[in-house]
Amino acid sequence: MPEVHPRYTDLSASSNSAKLRRARTNEGKGMVRARSTHREAIVDAATELFHRQGFSRTTTDQIAAGAQITKRTLYRYFDSKESLLLAIHEQFLERLLQPIDLRGTPRERFRLLIENYVQTVIEHGDQIRVFFEERKNLSLENAEKVVNLRDGHEKLFRETLAEGTSAGDFRTFDVPLTAEGVLGAIASLYQWYDPEKWLAPTDVVAVISGLFLDGLAHTAATARPIVRRRRGSAPGPARPARHGDPRAIVEAAELLWAENPVLTKILDTAAAMFYDRGYDNTNTRELADGAGLTKSALYYYIPNKEAVLYQLNLRLTVQGLSIERELVEAHPDPVAALRAIIEWQSKSVAENLGALRALSIEMRFLDPGHYDQIQVVRSEYAGLFTDVVKAASGTWAVPKLARPVALIILGMVNFMNHWYTPDGRLTAEQIGTEFFDLVWHGVARS
Repeated sequence: MPEVHPRYTDLSASSNSAKLRRARTNEGKGMVRARSTHREAIVDAATELFHRQGFSRTTTDQIAAGAQITKRTLYRYFDSKESLLLAIHEQFLERLLQPIDLRGTPRERFRLLIENYVQTVIEHGDQIRVFFEERKNLSLENAEKVVNLRDGHEKLFRETLAEGTSAGDFRTFDVPLTAEGVLGAIASLYQWYDPEKWLAPTDVVAVISGLFLDGLAHTAATARPIVRRRRGSAPGPARPARHGDPRAIVEAAELLWAENPVLTKILDTAAAMFYDRGYDNTNTRELADGAGLTKSALYYYIPNKEAVLYQLNLRLTVQGLSIERELVEAHPDPVAALRAIIEWQSKSVAENLGALRALSIEMRFLDPGHYDQIQVVRSEYAGLFTDVVKAASGTWAVPKLARPVALIILGMVNFMNHWYTPDGRLTAEQIGTEFFDLVWHGVARS
């Protein structure tokens, strides 16, 4: 099973979006527009609360307090929490669809589209998290409105890629899949990117553009970002130190599941339920029924619902790391190893959609100690993949770039979780092969 998003920034203690906005402003791109109406204040407060604690755990009382208005005033503008959620989705998509100058060659237009999307994701990371992680709480009618708006944005990417191929500027490739891959890589930034570390937002645009236009080896040899030292920060809430040997965690976890088929059944049931309705909207009674157990029998194996989420995350990360190690050992050529990992991970995403949702979306609900243990394994996975990316690409102008490039590639593959369907026109194996070709060659004709 795949390891999803090897660095998942913890957004519960402080707002990463504030850092993103500061970084955007510091680059001379303008200030975030001040709130001038009650409606804007309500949307901003709801976005922050949904982003930090989830839709289901947020009340209208909290939203009204955050907007510094009465609950009666809130209901003058929005008749329900869902109408607020829809407004957040629409606002984010409207930002993406603001007119930009798309004159010029297909290559220039493709880079502009990447720049616009990257900047929007970076500046509004709180909204994009709500956009992707809380859509399950929209009604079918409202979800359809969002999909129609989203398709308008994706269409710009598809049209630009198709025109580039027709004009001979781009090589021949699967246009819809390539658009999904690039969009997924950019969207996944909200899960790991931090502007206060060494990679500046403008450098993110340059790296992503270079990767998807000209390919991995060219990007490695030519990209020279502004390297930033990590800045000091004010002391925050203490978190348990991350510790542990990843190999020991893997061995202990695999032994536990091998000897406990009932636990395996509980986790499989949880993966399906969390995918369908989300962690907050699933209760232990439903988990017990789905696993064919009484509630008291469920508690014999799992003390509470959070422990189910933890074990589900642990199983996915442990299995992903074990398979990644096997693939690297079986492919001494780093390019072959890179292809094998991308192709395997694409297949694994398709086979584990439910568990992936629990890992990529619901992980914020883990207890701090459990969260940090998962991160030990995820960091090991990301480090090994980074080594493969670095070795496959040859000489790097800035070796530290291998890490964010690896995370961008992982984000592209893992974001399949948001759009892949088993009855689609391409198999998971075909998607993996296309994704490798995309990162290795880029779209431009060499």
